[in-house]
Amino acid sequence: MFPFLKTELQQAEMDFSRETYGAIIALMFVLYFAFGTLIAAVFVSRLAPEQMLTMPPLLGFLFGSLVAVQLLFYPKIILKKKVRSIERNLVFALRTILVEIKSGVTLFDAINIVAEGDNGQVSVEFKKAVEKIETGKFQEIALEEMGENNPSIYFRRTIWQLVNGLKAGSDVSQIMQSLVDDLSKEKSNQVRKYGNSLKLLSLLYMMLGAIIPSLGLTFLIILSVFPQIEIGEEVFWGMLVFIAIGQFMFLGIIKSSRPTLLGD
Repeated sequence: MFPFLKTELQQAEMDFSRETYGAIIALMFVLYFAFGTLIAAVFVSRLAPEQMLTMPPLLGFLFGSLVAVQLLFYPKIILKKKVRSIERNLVFALRTILVEIKSGVTLFDAINIVAEGDNGQVSVEFKKAVEKIETGKFQEIALEEMGENNPSIYFRRTIWQLVNGLKAGSDVSQIMQSLVDDLSKEKSNQVRKYGNSLKLLSLLYMMLGAIIPSLGLTFLIILSVFPQIEIGEEVFWGMLVFIAIGQFMFLGIIKSSRPTLLGD
């Protein structure tokens, strides 16, 4: 059950086995199911006593399920933040390594400079590799392990290409130059796709945020002229709330579609 959970827990650096975390989810579901059922029973007994046998367990099950799903996706949330931090700083970190290598610094020292620098999660990842190398592990093996346990596909691809180049005996500066060029092209492609998607999103924003509310308000005003149709103040308040929620959802869509390599 949940075969992806083991990998996600490892990449998120959460010190739980898949079985332990699954047991925690099950336990929290039972606790919140009981708590939700108890709270719902108090309100249902006063508002709808005839539904005491069905409504409280149903609401408790819904409450417990929401908590369980949130816990199940919590590692994904951590990984998403980690990936964004890595990919936001990856190009700058690789350029730093490239500049250091071209100036005559060894690859290990260049990696150490990035590890000690302010490159977000990239510095954290390289610091792990530096610690392994300092304890006696081969440089290629330490870098390979770092790439295997990383959730960012761009970071893994970069490290694997670097390790393969080192094993083949290629020039490190040429390898780094190729990696920087490839990521820069990928970044440009992401920016171009993002610009194209913003055109569609801006059109949707005009429709949902301006045109449809204006037409809807005009339609309601016309309907209010007829005496058979009663339109209360709560309709307009509800319309305002709907528009406000739509604005926040639209901002969330724009933020989530932002390219990871582009940064904040």
